Amino acid sequence: MSLGIIDDRQLLCVQTFDIARHPSTAVGLIPGCFVAVSGKGPRDANESGKTSWLASVALLLGDPEWRMHSSGPATVADLLFEPQTAGVAAQGYAPATTGYIAGLFAAPDDVAGTAHTVWMKLSATPTYVEVRHAPGIHLATAQDDDERHHQAAEIYRGLPSASSLGATRYATALYGPVPRCLAFLTSRGKRRGGPSLLKLDTGLFTPAGIGTALIGLTGRASLLDTDASLRHDVSEAERELQTGRTEDVDSHAIEERALRAVTQRSSAREELARAQDLWALHYARGLLDAFERVEQLHTALDDQAETLERARDERSSAEAVQHALEDPARLEHRRDEAELAQQTAERLLDLAHEDECGARHRLASLNRALQEAEDAAAGARGDLDDARHEAQRAHQRTVACEVGLAEAGMRLQHARDDLSRAVEGRYGPAGRTTDTLSTAGISATGLLDGLALPHEERSAWGPRLALYGDAVCIRASDVPAARRALADQPGAVLIAVPDDTNEHADDPVRGFLNALATRMRLEHSPDTAVDDALGLYVVGGFTEPFTGRAAFVDRLRTGVARAEQDLTAVHRLCDRAREAEAQSEELLRRLEAAASAAHLRSQRPALERELATLQRKTAARKQARDAAESALRQAAVAHATRALQHAQAQSVIDKARSVERQAAEQHAALEKQIAALDITHWQEHGGSREAALRALRRSTTSPVAGNGQPPHPERRSESTLRQRAGRRLDHALESVGIDIDTGAGAPTAALQDAVRRRSNLSDDSAGRPSADATAFASPARALQDWLDRFADSDASAAQRIAAERAERADRIAFGEQKVADLRESLRTIQGSIALRLEQALDDIEDALATLNRDAGLYGAELHRALTPPPSLQDVWRCEVTPYWRRTPHGPLLPYDNVTNSAQEKLFSIHLVLAALLASPHPRGRVLILDELGDSLGTHHRQEVLAALAKCTQEYGITVLGTCQESLLDDAAEHCGELLYFTYPSHTEALNAPTRMFGYDANGERVELTTDTLLAGRVWW
Repeated sequence: MSLGIIDDRQLLCVQTFDIARHPSTAVGLIPGCFVAVSGKGPRDANESGKTSWLASVALLLGDPEWRMHSSGPATVADLLFEPQTAGVAAQGYAPATTGYIAGLFAAPDDVAGTAHTVWMKLSATPTYVEVRHAPGIHLATAQDDDERHHQAAEIYRGLPSASSLGATRYATALYGPVPRCLAFLTSRGKRRGGPSLLKLDTGLFTPAGIGTALIGLTGRASLLDTDASLRHDVSEAERELQTGRTEDVDSHAIEERALRAVTQRSSAREELARAQDLWALHYARGLLDAFERVEQLHTALDDQAETLERARDERSSAEAVQHALEDPARLEHRRDEAELAQQTAERLLDLAHEDECGARHRLASLNRALQEAEDAAAGARGDLDDARHEAQRAHQRTVACEVGLAEAGMRLQHARDDLSRAVEGRYGPAGRTTDTLSTAGISATGLLDGLALPHEERSAWGPRLALYGDAVCIRASDVPAARRALADQPGAVLIAVPDDTNEHADDPVRGFLNALATRMRLEHSPDTAVDDALGLYVVGGFTEPFTGRAAFVDRLRTGVARAEQDLTAVHRLCDRAREAEAQSEELLRRLEAAASAAHLRSQRPALERELATLQRKTAARKQARDAAESALRQAAVAHATRALQHAQAQSVIDKARSVERQAAEQHAALEKQIAALDITHWQEHGGSREAALRALRRSTTSPVAGNGQPPHPERRSESTLRQRAGRRLDHALESVGIDIDTGAGAPTAALQDAVRRRSNLSDDSAGRPSADATAFASPARALQDWLDRFADSDASAAQRIAAERAERADRIAFGEQKVADLRESLRTIQGSIALRLEQALDDIEDALATLNRDAGLYGAELHRALTPPPSLQDVWRCEVTPYWRRTPHGPLLPYDNVTNSAQEKLFSIHLVLAALLASPHPRGRVLILDELGDSLGTHHRQEVLAALAKCTQEYGITVLGTCQESLLDDAAEHCGELLYFTYPSHTEALNAPTRMFGYDANGERVELTTDTLLAGRVWW
């Protein structure tokens, strides 16, 4: 199997330019061993650039996961240096638009003699990936980083441009069909890693995907390519066979159409010959008909001449009558004048009627008004001015009474409101004080409202309490709040009652009364309360009780009763005033009506005289109107009589002229018909009269033919013969697919034009013999010319078509045999492919089982289903399900059965190693494992590392695995080289130069240089 241009050389050195944060120093690799990749970022092992460097190596080696045949080329730009991703300010560093990855391949024991360098150019814009290569060592060796970058561009330009390879071709051209590198990376640029054999525990890799990946790793994918190529050949052969069959069907249809065309042309020849015979007969019959028609038309011309002469005589007589009639203008003028006079008289009569009607209306209106006034004045007595003064005085008395009524109503309402408030204990100033305190939440009672004095005590207590009618009693504890509540009510009087009144619960103001009795002594005649300290004297003698709510209520009820009596009395006064006012107004109305009636009676005689005058005027104008209408009727009759006489004469003239015109038209038509017969035309085509008679089988002299039998003359008319000839010609044209109206389908332009002209002549020829002759002869001649061209080919068409059909049948039989042979070859090679793929999977299974047992595990198998393509358009399906035993005596379980993640990681690595080892030429292949220690404990780390180291030593593969700091000590026992990446600070744009360490014979770590590695096999 071909290993490509690189052949079995191994990767010894990688150099990057403007790739992520990596400097341009070369990184040497010891091939055929486990290379541990570690590093230190600003805080821990993260951000040191390990993954981006491994992704660059994978891209250089053609890792299939970069997907160069689909979207991969555009994503490689994510590997280029970008300030934001690098963590430095964009103002100080510009993003890279171009970068390079260089790899040196050689045999480890003869670097100088076998070296071959590959350079890959990455761009941010299309073309994204371009690869050049050349024998020898071509690395940038300048001491300064900037110089090395400048040198990189020059080296790339200096490589042979003929060696340029694109993104889709470089992996196969350089490394052969078997992938040189298999990489599991957490990311490739900005694209996260997908399903992979190296991470079966994700559950995203299907059995079909596992099978495809294993076949690709063993290099057997070319077998499937061969199968696809052969299936393509079978498909092409079947397509060619189907094309031949389709062409045969199409040719057969064409030949059938050709045979039908031959039949159609034969039919057209027969129809055309019959049409030409009928056309000759039509000429003979047309000549005889023309002679007979000419004789008939000359007789008709003589009849029309007599009719024309009679019409001219009648027209002359009628014109003489018209000349004798009176001038119509004078008659019309007299009629117009009479009509104007009648209209004027009618208008004057209308005006007189309007004046008379107006006078009648005014007189009638006056009479109605007079009657109404007299009716209204019935019973009127007295003077009108006195009545007006009395009505005014009555209205004033009514207004005064209504004002008194409103005031009495208000007094009654006030009395009722006072009574309502007294019943509720809210009467007077004490009631207002009580309402204010109640709103503030303070309980209060009017002193006099709650105090009822016996009749015998009135003289002693009346003068004492007279000054306290507005006082209100409240608890002593409420006094401060009550004072605040009454701030807007000056003059309010409060009496503080002790809060504890249990001793005198029935009379809480007893203390106040006792104090008042002590302070004010009583004198008599009249009863007087005296306060010596103040020099105050209050005179008593009250006739009505003024203490106690009941006394207040009784007194106010009495006031309400008096107010109601006053209101009733005022109502009676108002009613009498309104009645007196109505009587005054009625008397005034009657007196005013009597005055109006007297005025109207004085106006009536003048209106009656005016009406009589207008009636006489109307009668005179009516007589004038009647005389004008009589004159108008006489003028109209004279005008109409003259018009009638003129119309009758004109009718005679018009009829005579119509007869003359019709006679002239008929004469011209007869002349035209004679000319249209075109005797010359018929004689040119039909010959002499005797020749026409012979053609129609009519006797010219004797009615008996030479054989003694009477002839059978042709009795069809000229038009029938002409139409029959035309239909025969139509049949001939239609026999070869020609549309007789448009000429569509005509095989020649001349024939199409002749048919089209024939259709046009048929539309507008109006029976012209010359047009009919052209309509028949032109297409008949064109059709005959075309049919004559096919006379020879039509005779041999059937024999030629039979020979061509036999030849096509031979070609189809050959194609069928070819398809059968290719399908047999396909079955054979698919059987071989199935055997070889089964063998490859057996080898992988054996290698997997060996690795599994060597690691101290319990066995593994590959369950597989290999299905050839069911059709030429389908593909091979290889579904592989890895099974492995988790415990010594447990069953084999599929890879996607949930179990210990460390065991799954170890099994995944074993499967990938088995595929690499089972493929031909494993030496030089590279396995890249990112985050190698994930999900692994100490014991499983040793197992994984030991398995990797053993495979590298036995088979010469190179494994690059990233190791965190915690894994380095374990890796040191198994790795042949350590690469250490350092990114010291976020303020730095690039990593520090990558350090390389190897191990001497004593197992001690030794730092390496690229020059040492390239000088020869020192450390391997």
